[in-house]
Amino acid sequence: MACERALVFEPMTQADLPAVLAIERESFPSPWSERQFLREIEIDFSRLATMRRGPGGALLGYACWWIVADELQLQSIATVSNARRQGLGGAMLNFVVSSGRSEGARSMSLEVRGSNAAALALYRARGFAEVGKRYDYYGPGENALLMDLDLTAES
Repeated sequence: MACERALVFEPMTQADLPAVLAIERESFPSPWSERQFLREIEIDFSRLATMRRGPGGALLGYACWWIVADELQLQSIATVSNARRQGLGGAMLNFVVSSGRSEGARSMSLEVRGSNAAALALYRARGFAEVGKRYDYYGPGENALLMDLDLTAES
């Protein structure tokens, strides 16, 4: 994808948190706090990455995922609202998948709001399958869909 060639992915640092938190607040009804991100930065099995257009560019998105044994669990992924529908979420997801595979992950799982049509479309387009549901996970009437991807399959 041409979009991905111009993108730079780097480990998230504390200096990234103001921009990350701004994206988090505009993306989610129950955003993570600065403290939650700081905790993730310190956890050995947690991975956090940022995405920019070119070195030193403005932060366009981020992701947080866990690698535990041979499993990748996506914790959070988001892009700036004014750059959505441009393939950036897919680029960030591709980076996470590639990173997980390089660390030996054989499967990937995530939870997504059942009402998040854009995210569901992205995950389904990338081959994720719905494997379960957590009722009222995000509050009354807001279910989480559980989705998995086999990372051993050719992409």
